[in-house]
Amino acid sequence: MWPFSRKGAGGAAGPASVPTIDVKEAFTRSKRGATLIDVRSAREYAHGGHPKGARSVPPDLIKSDKIGLGRDAEILVICLSGHRSPRQAQRLAGMGYTKVSNVYGGLMAWKKAGLPVTK
Repeated sequence: MWPFSRKGAGGAAGPASVPTIDVKEAFTRSKRGATLIDVRSAREYAHGGHPKGARSVPPDLIKSDKIGLGRDAEILVICLSGHRSPRQAQRLAGMGYTKVSNVYGGLMAWKKAGLPVTK
């Protein structure tokens, strides 16, 4: 068995893998209406800056399904460096969110690309 596959209720396979996009694609999609969520802690979000327009949605809100978005909303998941966001994006997909993408490289790549940041 593939080590990352999961069996859900009724023996169904786990969620499909979540696509990964680069920061420039994430910026373009967010300008077109996709919701960019920053999954770092509220403190990191407030004190470390964040991508302009990103919403703070720490993992505890994801776990309790209190992100305030519909299951069919386009969601772009970002963190600081790209290590935490894949797990949270996969969690959202497993919860039934159908249009979830992981943002590769996180805020560090976002800043390096010269994209707008709010402090």
